[in-house]
Amino acid sequence: MAYVSRILRVVIGILIVALVFSVALGVFYRYAMQQSLYWATEVPNFLLVWIVFLGSVVAFHENQHIAFRVLVESLGEKVRRLAEVLVSLIVLTFLGMLIYYGVNLVAQTMDSPSEALKIPQGYLYACLPLSMALMAVSAIQNLVATLRGTGR
Repeated sequence: MAYVSRILRVVIGILIVALVFSVALGVFYRYAMQQSLYWATEVPNFLLVWIVFLGSVVAFHENQHIAFRVLVESLGEKVRRLAEVLVSLIVLTFLGMLIYYGVNLVAQTMDSPSEALKIPQGYLYACLPLSMALMAVSAIQNLVATLRGTGR
């Protein structure tokens, strides 16, 4: 999964460059050319959503999300492992629900065009099931490592 994080970091970097470029171009056209680009709001919004969701995958994989581990770390080894397995199962259940409902959302919005670009809204929402599926792979790896006793 480490190679996926590296690839996602590159993709996120490209999306950030595209975001900055599209916003700068929109500002330039608005103030220097006294014209408005019809897509100048929608493209940055789409890019930002994808950046956030893909970035959350990287943060999840690298264990960078906020966690309160004081209680778990104060437990004995066996109870701590049991707690980590339980938490992993809860997280996987939640991710599974988000994947399921995210796929449904994408399917329902593929016939709904975006306002400016007229592309299916499903392309925007596709970041939800995709990122949750990538997180689920990482969560499964964590669960297997916990069960084996190798940890992360």
